[in-house]
Amino acid sequence: MSMICVIVLLAMSCANQSAPSDTSAGTYESCQGFIDSNMIENLTGVAGLIERAQALDSNAIPGLAESGADNNCIIEVFRTVDSTDEPSPGDSLIIQIVQFETNEQALLLYNSALASALITTEQLQEQIGDLAVIQQGLIGSDSYLMDVKTGGIGAMAVYVHETAFISMSSTADSEGNTLLDAGGLTAAALMVKERLP
Repeated sequence: MSMICVIVLLAMSCANQSAPSDTSAGTYESCQGFIDSNMIENLTGVAGLIERAQALDSNAIPGLAESGADNNCIIEVFRTVDSTDEPSPGDSLIIQIVQFETNEQALLLYNSALASALITTEQLQEQIGDLAVIQQGLIGSDSYLMDVKTGGIGAMAVYVHETAFISMSSTADSEGNTLLDAGGLTAAALMVKERLP
């Protein structure tokens, strides 16, 4: 009987332990680990993507350092044109992650971007109708997704997570094809959000 109690207690303690996460956090110093080409290939089914990550000096960008930005990462995932280092139109994802000192500073940039997106979407709707849509709250309370289904524009997801401002865009080619549609971009944004330190 005591052996059964020990087994039950052992089973209960194991059940209460969470499984180890296979999600590792990205790092602002190298801008690595937030997302990679394999993740986007798995999401899209597109093979042969390349990734490029670069940490930018926030002090070199007018207004960014003064607004409290500590780190600024640019991450690109793309298919190349003729094996060059240039992204193929409609086959690229560009991510900018700016880490601020406080959440309020990240929200200031987000609110400015949202206001601009709302104005742009309204103007585009006057020109192209329902092909331009903006949705809020898909990635979190401070987030929006702008989807423009016409050549050359594509989809953009913008959100704030704690002290980070994240902007992601998947541009369209002249026929409106994108590496990630609105749903795919939302899924990729959630992947990045899980890896923010």
